[in-house]
Amino acid sequence: MALPSIIAVLGVPGAGKSTQAKALARGLGGIAVSVGDWLRGLAASGDEDARSTVAGGTAITPSQYERFLRHVREEVRAGVLVLDGSPRDERHVTVLADALAADGSPDRVHGVLLRLPTPVAESRIRARKSAGASQRPDDSADVAARRMALQTAALTRLAESFEARWPLVTLDATEDEAVVTRRILASLPADWRAWTPHISRPAR
Repeated sequence: MALPSIIAVLGVPGAGKSTQAKALARGLGGIAVSVGDWLRGLAASGDEDARSTVAGGTAITPSQYERFLRHVREEVRAGVLVLDGSPRDERHVTVLADALAADGSPDRVHGVLLRLPTPVAESRIRARKSAGASQRPDDSADVAARRMALQTAALTRLAESFEARWPLVTLDATEDEAVVTRRILASLPADWRAWTPHISRPAR
């Protein structure tokens, strides 16, 4: 099966990517898929390559991202796919573009970059960990710090690489979650109405 039309929700840990990806999937009648959740699932099942990446808080490799996209193509059935937290860096942009080209998927990709100051992001991660809301091994203090440093450093290059291929909007993730969701939906290109006719573009 070819990859469906894609919205990529990008940003540092704690920016609200999962919250927004799920809200968008509900609003668009699609499905949200997280490369992080997929990798953590593999790690929990004993996959050593995934376990090493999760435990070390290191960057997801292009080969791992390619494997993730194969999983999406083979397992996920949706008209709109919301990528929660990927592509992670500029190398993954090439992997995604190559996957779309290889299987003849329509090149309908729209990106959203959620901007969040590092202190706010760090505070959110600490809060979800201390509240018991997160059992993720990569939310531990030292691993989360490495993830934050890696992804913050990669974001500028990722944004430049993504925007060279597809539309990308940048939004303030410190605002109310519902406001951010409405602004993402409002940012969708007008021609998306042709293939998501049940969506009405909300007011800004």
